[in-house]
Amino acid sequence: MSAERALTRTVSLIATTALLTTGTVFLGAGTAFADPAPVGIGRAVTDGAQRGLFSVNAWTDATGADIVSVSARVRSGSDVVTEIPALAEQSWDKGRFRVPESAVLKLTEDQGAVPALGRYAIDVTAKDSKGNTTTRQDAGVLDFTLTPRLGELKQENTPSRENPRVRLRTTLMGEQPGSGDLVPLKDATVTFVRTYTGDTPDPVAVTAVTDGSGAVTSPEIDIRDWANFRATHTADTATAHGSSTTYEGLTITPYPVKITAKSDRTRLLPGASATITGRVTHGTANTPVEGTDIRVGFLNGGAGHATHKTVRTDADGRFTAGLTGPTGLSLSGWSARAAEFYVSGEASGKLAVPAESAVRGVRSTLAADGLVTVTGALAAVYDRGAAFSEEPVQLEHSKDGRTGWKKVASAKTAYWTGEFSRSVKGSTGGHYRVHHPATDAYTESFGPSHLLTRTATRVTSVNAGPEPVTKGGTVTVSGVLQEKAGSGWKAYQGRAVDLYFKAKGSTKWSYVTWGRPASNGRITLKTKAVKDGTWTFRHAGDSKHFNSTSGTDYVDVR
Repeated sequence: MSAERALTRTVSLIATTALLTTGTVFLGAGTAFADPAPVGIGRAVTDGAQRGLFSVNAWTDATGADIVSVSARVRSGSDVVTEIPALAEQSWDKGRFRVPESAVLKLTEDQGAVPALGRYAIDVTAKDSKGNTTTRQDAGVLDFTLTPRLGELKQENTPSRENPRVRLRTTLMGEQPGSGDLVPLKDATVTFVRTYTGDTPDPVAVTAVTDGSGAVTSPEIDIRDWANFRATHTADTATAHGSSTTYEGLTITPYPVKITAKSDRTRLLPGASATITGRVTHGTANTPVEGTDIRVGFLNGGAGHATHKTVRTDADGRFTAGLTGPTGLSLSGWSARAAEFYVSGEASGKLAVPAESAVRGVRSTLAADGLVTVTGALAAVYDRGAAFSEEPVQLEHSKDGRTGWKKVASAKTAYWTGEFSRSVKGSTGGHYRVHHPATDAYTESFGPSHLLTRTATRVTSVNAGPEPVTKGGTVTVSGVLQEKAGSGWKAYQGRAVDLYFKAKGSTKWSYVTWGRPASNGRITLKTKAVKDGTWTFRHAGDSKHFNSTSGTDYVDVR
């Protein structure tokens, strides 16, 4: 059971005249259906789109019965204006009956039966297939009034810098019920509303009254930003009822300017200042534009966002703005653009603001052969997820770790990760650090200073003999293994020393044998003489000592 049907069944019976012998019940205004009469009638409602039509619900509670007919009459007081003999049941809404399109109600001037605009009472009669009939008087009200229709909203003029105001115009008509004809609604109030489209809407509403043709023009509305407009009219009179709204965007006449500007530098470190100077002119004559606002700031071509500064031009159209390098951002340039509404123009240039960098995770090693290897990564201080292009890093050396730093090698960081690895040969120890020189993307930074040390070794007093020696005889090669001790040298005992030989005419050294020196560092090794050639000792350093190779001694074999 529908809500309307349930309500009708449960409302208290106020007045009922029952003709039980004929099965007919008449219901007055506000009356409800009594139990002995099974046919019910809901509220008649005027169609929202066409006020010459209305519809109503009707039902029966009689077992096995259906509603077979619904009729209606329209009256003004006790005078019947017209009768509709048959309302059509809606195929998509069973139980809902509507005035057929062919019987739409019209004014008499449109060959209809309704004499004038206004509101009329509707009486409805419904009958079911078992002969039960109910008539509900004042089942609803026919709102036979004009529907307000606002036409297209237009600008009366195009606002500009010289005249920043606009008037809006539209036409207000009333749509007649039935015929759909449009007639002017004169002396009606229309409200015009301007709303800015930015973060601060700042709505402004003004009103104006229509003339005899329904046309209406607003008072002047101040325009200082991009805006939307709407015009609204609401009617609730004896002849017109409802609301209508129409919308329009803003069109302006722009004021193009030429901005020429420059920065006093192309790279700005965080916390440092740059000065942007420029001039604003208009037209082919380059007329100075006085008193216009220029927004000067950083371009966001890198990463992050920086605030802008707004300055005003002087009598000659000139402006000056200072910018301070922000912390934690990577920016690529500066811009100076018109900030005043209506005015359009922009200049830009290079001004790199590198993000703060740090050299992290540095590991430095010094191998026994004098090879220094340094690894680590370049990082952005304020952006853990920063991605890197190939940034330069260089390995630097200092004897005391404080002064005299010199570049000994350079490298590029790995794309994206910022990692680097670099090796350099020939070191005898000292202080090493990684230096990232400033670029447009990242500031200068240094890794920690690492002291890399090993003790130097040498094999001295090398002698091979006898000379000459008979082929197949014994060659004795001797020397002394020493390690550095302060400003001098001392015996370095117990460490392996290898003996190498290079035959006459060859460039290849060949391993022969090895041995350990005595407590005085002296080592003596014997081997068979095979060819003429040169003899040498090699010592492989441990974790604290450098490698070393002795001098050579030539032996003639006969």
